[in-house]
Amino acid sequence: MVKFIKRLKDTGMLLRDIRHYSDLRYQGDETMRERKELLSEHRKVVLAEQKKWADYLENLDRKITYYETEIEFLGEEYGKKDGTVPKCI
Repeated sequence: MVKFIKRLKDTGMLLRDIRHYSDLRYQGDETMRERKELLSEHRKVVLAEQKKWADYLENLDRKITYYETEIEFLGEEYGKKDGTVPKCI
């Protein structure tokens, strides 16, 4: 039970909702429907967060690909770590 509660916290469930879930659990099997509903609602929040982070990751990947392409196109000198840019002749 402790691991599951920690996972709920790690996935962003509010402490008041975790406490409510825990209270329901100790009340017994007659609260299963309510616990299922609480977890189903939290699942929606987790899925929304997952989509948000997937969008962030996709944006980062596009930017990294852009830089890789530009550095390759402009030549290795353009991507020097010291920040200098080659002078045009």
